[in-house]
Amino acid sequence: MTDLMELLYEYTQDRRFAGFLDRRAYEAAGRMEEKNLTALKAGLSSERLEALGRYQDACKERHAMELEAMFQAAFSVARELHP
Repeated sequence: MTDLMELLYEYTQDRRFAGFLDRRAYEAAGRMEEKNLTALKAGLSSERLEALGRYQDACKERHAMELEAMFQAAFSVARELHP
């Protein structure tokens, strides 16, 4: 991404992103995720907990890439619609 796109992306994440979420549904999904993660961790050995942590880190990294790609795609469409 260019410097301008990075600046816009960071601004969008920090200031605008949350406004497009269905807050109740998002919070409910977060609670369900936490409940399931707690149940999963309860039965794991320390070795498997470490593996789960690495898995979660990889998922977060991939998700960040997906968000950035979505932003770039939307930015590209916006530029095409406004010559």
